[in-house]
Parts: sequence; C-alpha cells; structure tokens
Amino acid sequence: MRIDTKTVGRAIACAIGVTAVWTAAAAGQTAGTDMPPPEPARTLEDALYKAADALGMLRGPQERDAIVTFEYWGTGTVARQGQTCQATEYRASVRYPAADRRERVPVPGMRVDYTCAAGAGGKGERRVEVVAGEFAWNETAPGQNATPAPGTAQERLLQIWTLPQGVIKAARLAGAKATFAMEGGKPTITFPLPAPLQAGTVKATLDPEHFLFHTMPTGVRRYFSHRIERVEARLGGVVTVTTYADYRDWNADDYKSDALLPGRIVQERNGMRVMDLTLTRSQTYNPYVIMPVPENIRQAAAK
Repeated sequence: MRIDTKTVGRAIACAIGVTAVWTAAAAGQTAGTDMPPPEPARTLEDALYKAADALGMLRGPQERDAIVTFEYWGTGTVARQGQTCQATEYRASVRYPAADRRERVPVPGMRVDYTCAAGAGGKGERRVEVVAGEFAWNETAPGQNATPAPGTAQERLLQIWTLPQGVIKAARLAGAKATFAMEGGKPTITFPLPAPLQAGTVKATLDPEHFLFHTMPTGVRRYFSHRIERVEARLGGVVTVTTYADYRDWNADDYKSDALLPGRIVQERNGMRVMDLTLTRSQTYNPYVIMPVPENIRQAAAK
C-alpha cells in the first residue's frame, strides 16, 4: 500500500499543534459559517495568551511555550551602516532561552546569513552576523573566521526580542513591569526589555480581528486573533518600528507545524527603512540552532 507522506505529515503537525484551535472550530464549525464578533483581550494575561496561541507557541495539554528555536529564509533589502543591499539569500537562525533547562551557551542568539546581490558582472558579498548574549561577531561562513563586531550587540539582540515570538517571551520575563492598554480599539502591551537591554522599552500593538489560518480536510476552519502587527522599541535614543503581516506556516507542505511567522517584515530606525523582508520558507520544529562564542571573541570582549 502506498503511503501519502504529505497526508501523514499534516496529520502529525495537527496532532502537535491542535491546542491552538478555536473552541468554535473544535466544535465542528464548517466552511461558510460566520464567526461571532471578535472579542478583544481586556487584560495583559489574556492578550499574551491569545497572541501566543495565534503564533502556535502553546503546545501540549498544559499549553506551555515550546518554541525555543526556529529558522526562516527570505529575500528583500537590508541596510547596514548606511548601505542598503538587495539580499538574495537571507537566512535567520534564532535561539531563545529554554525555560526548563540551564543553557550552556549565551542566549538569546541569532545568526543572520545573507548575500548582497552585486551589479552586472560582479560577485555577491556574503555577510554572516551573529549575536549570543552580550557577544557579537561576524563570520565569513557559519562558524568560520570570527571577527569582533563591536557596538552591534544591542542592535542584534533587539532584533531577537522584537520578533513576534520574542515579544511574547520578553513580556513574560518582564513580569509585573509589563502593562496592558487599549489604543484605538486595539490591545497594546508595553514592557522593559530583558538585560542587557533593560534601559529600553517595547510597545507591541495587536490586531484583535479574526484571521483564517487554514481550512482542514474535514472542512473545519481554524481561526485565530491577536496577531502582533506593530512593535515599537525605544533604546538609547533610537526608535525602531517593525511591522508584521501575512502570518502563516511557512514550513514545507509535508512538514507543517502550525507555528506561524509573518511573511512580511518591514523595519524602520528613526524613520529610515533598514529592512524589508519577504519570507519564502521556515523551519519551526525547534531545529538545532547554537551560537558558541569563539575564544578570540571572548578575549576581545575582555580587553
């Protein structure tokens, strides 16, 4: 008997991510049935829960945040040190602290590997930018020829904590310092950033409207709400605004996880656009992502 691997993959993904299904959908709501009016979050905890649920972060019977690592690929424009490049191959590998174990390497961490397209007849320039805890460095290829990148650690850490998953995690780490408000009919969450960025603050704006994730083979529609649509970070006199859109599961068709990422990421720093990225795929099954700090980088930081 021939096994349909795509069907099996979808079945496994649904079994893992089913905790994110709305009650109405779970009761057997079929395609074409209108959803009830959306109910905006009224408390901080409700907003955090709904936002995490929409991202597919809550897993298992206890609905714990089980997303520690993920990767995504895309194309677009990236600006560094006043220069903008057309990124033809953009890959971001992200690692957050794991709540249930002691980390052996500095976290959070992120490695961004992309190639800037060259002009006619030229060769593209590959850039690999890494941050792990308070250490930041550049590489010629992942894990190779590390050189210090002084003055960039805060900017790179900010990128991690202002991703949608990072917003939820950072707000929870802030505890009682996180606050909730309604602005223009939309929930907002404001909180101080984790150390070493504790001098900075973030305000995330959530969209309370329903959005359709997908229709399952049974005809049941899966609806969510409270996508993070705008994140404003203030740190050291710099205002960084990131907008997110087109949330979906960007994993391969036979490897869906029901963990969503925004397909469009646009970021401005003090009013100047520094990133415009369109995702092409992702890997959200907690891939192996690690950024060991090279010894020469530790030595340089100690001087």
